[in-house]
Amino acid sequence: MEAGVAEGTLFTYFKTKDELMVELYRELRMEFSRHLTDFPHGESARSRLRYIWDQYLKLGAAHPEQLKVLSQLRSSGKLFKENETPAPAFAEVMKATHDAVQGNELEDGPPEYLVLMMRAQAEMTIEYILAHPENAEMCRELGFKMVWSALTGK
Repeated sequence: MEAGVAEGTLFTYFKTKDELMVELYRELRMEFSRHLTDFPHGESARSRLRYIWDQYLKLGAAHPEQLKVLSQLRSSGKLFKENETPAPAFAEVMKATHDAVQGNELEDGPPEYLVLMMRAQAEMTIEYILAHPENAEMCRELGFKMVWSALTGK
């Protein structure tokens, strides 16, 4: 991705490269939240997670370059938990995940870990769909079934 401005201009707004990376990461995460306009708040945990799954796959497939940048930023080691402002979508994923695991052996698992597991499965699904678009619908379904089964044991 290119900013479309001179490097010197970027550092008028950001003191360091790390600060720029954190802000870019935050903005890309917020972009996802802006696409959740009809989130099914009152629905079951399964319906809420399925909605997020479908939206994440749709956006990831439509904007694979942004997904790649997010992945690179996460693996950079420059993002620190205290610098992250949770995106509204993250709070919804956390709540739906918490609701999904109530009463099973994952109930005491760290919710952040469970969300990371779901994101990893979603990103692998997007990667496969981009390489094999003819299998998109089957992979979307299978991927979510795997996530739901992992979370609920069902």
